[in-house]
Amino acid sequence: MRLQDLPRPMARRCLGLPRFCRDSLGVDIRGRSLVVAYSTGLDSTALLHILHLLSRPLGLTLAAAHAHHGLRPESDEELEHARATCSRLGIPLEAARLDVALSMRPGGPGLEECARNLRYAFLESVRAQCGADFMVTAHHADDLAEDILMRLVRGTGWPGLGGMTGADPARRLLRPLLDWEKCELQSLLETLGVPWREDRSNASADRTRNRIRSDVLPLLRRENPGLSKALRQVWTMARIDEDYWKERLADLPTKTGGLLVEARLLEVHPAQRLRLYKRVLDGLGPGQALAAHLLLLDRAWAGSKVGRLIQFPGDKVACVEKDGIRFSVRTRI
Repeated sequence: MRLQDLPRPMARRCLGLPRFCRDSLGVDIRGRSLVVAYSTGLDSTALLHILHLLSRPLGLTLAAAHAHHGLRPESDEELEHARATCSRLGIPLEAARLDVALSMRPGGPGLEECARNLRYAFLESVRAQCGADFMVTAHHADDLAEDILMRLVRGTGWPGLGGMTGADPARRLLRPLLDWEKCELQSLLETLGVPWREDRSNASADRTRNRIRSDVLPLLRRENPGLSKALRQVWTMARIDEDYWKERLADLPTKTGGLLVEARLLEVHPAQRLRLYKRVLDGLGPGQALAAHLLLLDRAWAGSKVGRLIQFPGDKVACVEKDGIRFSVRTRI
């Protein structure tokens, strides 16, 4: 099926994707080469087909990447489904079997995080191999709502509380479906007559995200049926705020360890200090700074508590000194 064969409202919705990427994510995808993370689930299947429909009018070059984690009995069937779908669409597919169990270490990240890290490393390897501009994932508005609530539960600081970024130039990562709801993606696939594979682990109550999806979000949507739209506005405000402070603090040097932020840079309003801490910590690597830790650090600085050490996720530490705050990353033994 071609784009012009879709019902007009659905075709317009698909044509809105490049506009969202340009206006909200700051990326013009016309003429770009993209690697699609394709799991064979509903979301990634919809993304693959939307981009395929747009490939000719936008001049896109597409490839797909499928990660076989080997964690579920259906993994082999999903791989075959991915091969068949990409063959039918004429899209090259790169697939890899990822040994998640082998990558796990005592005291290190859990199974889900290890799988995610391996998956993104694989996607980046495919992107680099293809010389593609971006790897694209199928995170959508419902995922964004879940992500914001999970960050709220964890106590993530602002603007990280606004949820996942839509574009990460450093990682060459793009999430073009953040303004699509899952029901829209399902409607598109049903219109196209395209099958997908269900991941049964998405229904497991053992995962926090699944409990938020099945228990918490329905309650909140009962209070506000437009919750996803409201949370997308929070996301938009967070991105605006983030861009402002990125420009405001653009001259601040960041490096991977032992960085002293001098006292003269800290003699400002607490709002600016908090953004400054967040920028430095983000520059030290993965690990979201929690609001409680940021505020604790600011109280230590304001109270001149020299020698006070604050631990942040990702083995990052901040130490209050007489001449400023020293940020570093501890090396695990």
